[in-house]
Amino acid sequence: MLGAVVSFASMQVSGRELSGEYDAIDIMLYRGLVGAVLMLPIALAFGGVKNVTTARPFGHLLRNAVHFLGQFAWFYGIAHLALADVTALSSMMPIFGVVLAVFFLGERLTLSRIIVILCGFAGVLIVVRPGVVPLQIATGVTILGALCYAISILMVKALTATEPPIRIVFYMMAMQCGFALALTSSQIAVPTLAEVPWVIVVGISGLTAHYCMARSVAIADASVVMPISFLSLPTMAATGYAFYGEGLDPYTLGGGGLILGATYLNIVWSRRPAVAVSRAS
Repeated sequence: MLGAVVSFASMQVSGRELSGEYDAIDIMLYRGLVGAVLMLPIALAFGGVKNVTTARPFGHLLRNAVHFLGQFAWFYGIAHLALADVTALSSMMPIFGVVLAVFFLGERLTLSRIIVILCGFAGVLIVVRPGVVPLQIATGVTILGALCYAISILMVKALTATEPPIRIVFYMMAMQCGFALALTSSQIAVPTLAEVPWVIVVGISGLTAHYCMARSVAIADASVVMPISFLSLPTMAATGYAFYGEGLDPYTLGGGGLILGATYLNIVWSRRPAVAVSRAS
């Protein structure tokens, strides 16, 4: 999951660089196209035709439709909000995910996970300060994207029962490219030579992010690995400050510190025997 965090950070930066000339659908088209072109030979080399054939096409289709909506919301947020704010709002994803995993995957809701969720949520509230800082349409869109991401990851968890991560990522890239191509305008913007490196980065980082995510939920509970994504907030706050001059105020630092602490506790506590909390209590 740490690999996914680093990859998502790279995708945010490349998405921000491209957002001045391209809309979210165009960025998603090139992201899917680059990923599919790279993923096809990799899938064939490490498993042959079986890596690009599946008995669960509708499972992949439903998962990728939800993920496509979440991805659109995420790129829309990147174009209209500070990177730290986008990441803070996207950090709602593990909170949504842990709760949904309890009800739909039957994972245990332990006391330690409740504490991690509450600390992470408190950190997000400190950064966003609802009721103090005016909320924008992009804020609501980004939160919707976080919910879609959480649902998408749980679908990945279900798919990993029969599908290897490499197949999941291949179908994601191919379907995302198809969705974007169907929705894009008749005139597709062609990247300039200066923009090509960012197009490549957004494609490769999207590929590696989702491979790492699929691999992590295949080997561990979703409610254990998803809170690790809280690390994205301090990472992207620092990136926004270093590359785009976005201020690091005490709220961002304090909230990011709380989220970082919650992530560390989740890693430590996940190695210990835990006492489950009844959902009825």
